[in-house]
Amino acid sequence: MAWRAAVSVVIGLSVSSIVRAQTLPPPPAPPQNPITEPKRVLGKILFWDEQLSSDNTIACGTCHLPTFSGADPRPGVNPGLDGLVGTPDDVQGSPGVIRSDSADDYSPDPVFGLVQQVTRRTAQPILMSAYVPLAFWDGRAPGTFIDPQTGLVSIPFGGALESQAVAPPVSDTEMAHENRDWTQITAKLTSARPLALAKDFPPDLAAALSGDSTYPDLFAAAFGDPAITSERIAFAIATYERTLVPDQTPWDAFAAGDPTALTPQQQAGFNALQNATCFACHTPPQFTNNSFRNIGLRPVAEDTGRQEVTGNPADR
Repeated sequence: MAWRAAVSVVIGLSVSSIVRAQTLPPPPAPPQNPITEPKRVLGKILFWDEQLSSDNTIACGTCHLPTFSGADPRPGVNPGLDGLVGTPDDVQGSPGVIRSDSADDYSPDPVFGLVQQVTRRTAQPILMSAYVPLAFWDGRAPGTFIDPQTGLVSIPFGGALESQAVAPPVSDTEMAHENRDWTQITAKLTSARPLALAKDFPPDLAAALSGDSTYPDLFAAAFGDPAITSERIAFAIATYERTLVPDQTPWDAFAAGDPTALTPQQQAGFNALQNATCFACHTPPQFTNNSFRNIGLRPVAEDTGRQEVTGNPADR
């Protein structure tokens, strides 16, 4: 027992010297979109409202469940490069909408028929996304956010979450019928009852929706007037996502100075990772360096990955 106590003290001292000052910083937000409570609540409502999709079946939260780190536990198979289901290049993806034409009528997909289409990659975890410089697995959502309705730059730097938020609602695989645009989306929200398809609201949403609040009411509370635009939808959803920070874990307590928050075995594991230089890529406190890596799970010909964004073959 004395030997174990001594080892615990040595490990604790070693790890504490490493993790000191490695607590999570406050979630960064671009100055054009500061975090406010009315905006966070609006973003949370939009995030969980299936009415943001064309057929009222898919919300952002459908693919990003907090109980699974903001990722998607639902099974879905994409046929991969060859377009054939049941062959070796099949990949796991996130189920989206049934294919619909521009009139919002179901239209059989060549691969999926009249069942949910599946994306090429499973939805990325949304927890901790406040800290990413680029969004989506291939980084195609940049830090420069361009308002899709005006074509103007709304956020020059730090707007990856805003850039990401405007993609799924117009994707005819994820949430949209073919050729859906933001004029259609904003018009739908103007007359929709917020979270009309949901029940059992948490306290913050119940308070916001008391008195039969409309979407124009919620946008007025968040932005000062009732106008509903693509920029404001992106700003609200991104604001909510920036608050999804799991900073109450044993690791956070340990990094904040509590030497008992991690067990001796966990501290020994931390030291092992440190000695093996794992933290060069899995850097605390986020345990990532936000870089892109091919870790060799699939042949590069099956998914060109980051190259699709940069055009650089070295990014496969």
